[in-house]
Amino acid sequence: MTQGILLFAHNSEEVNYGVMAVWMSERIATHLGKPVSLVTDQYTIDSLKSMSVDVTKHFDQVITKEYDVNQSRRLGDEYVPFKNLDRVDAYELTPYDETLVLDIDISIMSDRLNLVWDNTEDMLISDYSQDIFNRQHDEFEYLKDHGIKFQWATEFYFKKSELAETFFNKCKSIKENYEWYSILYGFPNYPLRNDYVWSIAVHELGYPFLTIPRKLRYSIDKDNIVQLDEDQLIISGMVDKKNRVTRITNQDVHILNKFELIVLSAIEVGVML
Repeated sequence: MTQGILLFAHNSEEVNYGVMAVWMSERIATHLGKPVSLVTDQYTIDSLKSMSVDVTKHFDQVITKEYDVNQSRRLGDEYVPFKNLDRVDAYELTPYDETLVLDIDISIMSDRLNLVWDNTEDMLISDYSQDIFNRQHDEFEYLKDHGIKFQWATEFYFKKSELAETFFNKCKSIKENYEWYSILYGFPNYPLRNDYVWSIAVHELGYPFLTIPRKLRYSIDKDNIVQLDEDQLIISGMVDKKNRVTRITNQDVHILNKFELIVLSAIEVGVML
């Protein structure tokens, strides 16, 4: 059984996701020791080449998938375009029998995710999460007040199996009929959110999916990265209108402030943006 990690990265003019993917691959090599494949496009590959980055040295396989659908999302106080709607194709794209799909803005600082391998389950989802300052964010609890339980598409594990194939086919159907589902479940129909697609698929399939064996810790987009090291992260953020600072060691953190993360990840891998 082959095992590996699948990343998705499509550059926009504002955000260099390719650099973050390279950074993630190095973090994965250090802490998880698993092969990494990248789903990307020629524009992103060319951008990395212009910075003297040889993608073949960082990834087990580079899977080219051209992408021309743009959305926009809020990052901090700005709205920037992003391209991340091909995650529903992970089942067909992965070269592995067992796959862990990760967002490229997770600071890997532990080997905790290696607990997913050789699992008896065909799929593991990301159900439990925690803000690093223990702040409450209703948007990460339910799609709507007292509605469907929110599930993260930030990280998930699956095997090549009938259940996983059924799940991804369901996700594709939800993506294709997203406006109808937004009316049915009462949430905005734009932008299309992978987390919402995942949440609806889990809800409608009714299967008792088990969760990845850890809490997904995250910081919000308005938090500031003070220091980022191989196994340590220091972040400042507002808590009850007061600025707080927290230090996290040997734990993974999903960092939503991509602007600061890109700068620091580029420094860590030794490239100039």
